[in-house]
Amino acid sequence: MKGIAIAGQTAGEAAWSISVFAVSLVATAMFGYYLVTDPGHLNEIWEWTRSLNIWVQGVIWLLFLPWMIALAIWALPWALPIRLVLVVGTLGFTTWLLFPWKA
Repeated sequence: MKGIAIAGQTAGEAAWSISVFAVSLVATAMFGYYLVTDPGHLNEIWEWTRSLNIWVQGVIWLLFLPWMIALAIWALPWALPIRLVLVVGTLGFTTWLLFPWKA
């Protein structure tokens, strides 16, 4: 399937890249939804994650690193504009980094 290949990738590699990108878009959209509608829920997610066993926290941090960094930034007592810029920058950079069609 030569038509589905992305920048020299095989069809399987392209499917994996697109799948990971789609999952990251869903996670980023959910983060953005809660950021706009109920920012307190993000704090609840942060507190729940911090209450878990350290090994479970490690696995969660490994699997969801950019979103956990954004949650950690959001939980800081810094001014709202600074936190917003850092959270949007972190998630925007992640989206760009995982974009499968970049040259």
